[in-house]
Amino acid sequence: MLSRLRSFWRYRELLKNLVLMNLKLKYRDSVFGFLWSLANPLLLIAVYSLAFKYILKVPTPNYAFFLLIGILPWVFFANALTMATGCIVDNANLIKKVFFPRLIIPVAAVLFNFIQYLLTFLVFLAAMFLLFRIAPTWPMLLFGVFLGLQTIFTVGLGMLLAIGTVFFRDIRHFVEVLLLLLFWLTPIIYEYPALPASLQALVGLSPLAPFVIAYQQVFYYAHIPPPALWLQACLYAVVAFAAGYAVFQRYAPRLAEEV
Repeated sequence: MLSRLRSFWRYRELLKNLVLMNLKLKYRDSVFGFLWSLANPLLLIAVYSLAFKYILKVPTPNYAFFLLIGILPWVFFANALTMATGCIVDNANLIKKVFFPRLIIPVAAVLFNFIQYLLTFLVFLAAMFLLFRIAPTWPMLLFGVFLGLQTIFTVGLGMLLAIGTVFFRDIRHFVEVLLLLLFWLTPIIYEYPALPASLQALVGLSPLAPFVIAYQQVFYYAHIPPPALWLQACLYAVVAFAAGYAVFQRYAPRLAEEV
């Protein structure tokens, strides 16, 4: 494993170039550039705010801010998984012609979306201070820790889905359907503490639940996440990354012949 990680590190320039290439291709010849990445979450926030705050009369104060906290990391997670799922198949020509650690491809897909999320997060901070008039609190500093754990978790799932799609192409379509289900099973548009105990047990098992709840704790409630939430987030990140890495390395030698 250490030799493989050293090999991965030697190709870090390739990783950087793949991420930069994806960024350039995404916004090439675009007038508004990065601003387009804000369109989807802002549209979701507008629709859900209208539906839940003004039609269904959800009692959550400052509901638009509450939605922002959950939707932005969800968009990062969903886009990263969608892109990582097909990244090996989509780069078949590169895999067949050039030797490099194949692990770089799904990692680059996640990091590309991670950078986009960081840019949207800067806009989120500006809105929090200037628009919503939310004063900074020291629990907000814990955001970086949970974001790091979420990124590790997403990389692990991305590796699993990327290698799985090479052998079972239906996984790509399955992920699209699964993400729709997971969105509603993740406490993004509703408050987790307001759920009945029976539903809390179900929703709490959602893959992104510990991370979204932690973000809500530090930004919306200005609380330190409880120890159980820390443990769950760490467990999800470690298990997903270890499983993804092991499976990916097990089947990586067969990629060139399968794609």
